Amino acid sequence: MKLLYAAIVTVSIAGLSCRSSKTYFTPQIRTKVENAGINLNKIQFYVDRDMELKREITKEEASVTKGKVKIIDGKYINIINLEKYTPGICSATFPDKILVSFETGENKALTFGKTRDASATDPYKILAFEWYDNGDGRVKYEGKSYRITNGTEGSVMIKSKFVRKADKVTKRNMEGVKVSSK
Repeated sequence: MKLLYAAIVTVSIAGLSCRSSKTYFTPQIRTKVENAGINLNKIQFYVDRDMELKREITKEEASVTKGKVKIIDGKYINIINLEKYTPGICSATFPDKILVSFETGENKALTFGKTRDASATDPYKILAFEWYDNGDGRVKYEGKSYRITNGTEGSVMIKSKFVRKADKVTKRNMEGVKVSSK
């Protein structure tokens, strides 16, 4: 009997630990969450991989630029890193995309959305205004043009609890209406 009890406890713990705390944000999940009345601005978003934004700057800009500056081939390069699982907030919504801010401030949001050939179950990916043959993209950040050199397949995730909350079904029975006997 003790062995059976131990096995049940072990299986239960394993099942709970396998439950992921984050899930990819997809068009299907967005619809489900919005239909449940959950405001996207109240959901914590996360990026699923490391990303790096780069742009060439002048020597003068190098002294005032946030992020890190490297000299590569005699050029000053401003690099902004976005690390995997950095939390962000939805700062604007559009029909097939959202803006997610990982820093506070003006024009500090990246665009994630449904790509051209994506299905309803494909995650929202980073969207660029220009793509290159090598897979790099060009995005606007802080009002400036940056090249995204890794993380071009980057997607956003949300806590799974919001999906579970949206999955809850409310159920009730109709009371019925009786004919009055006046």
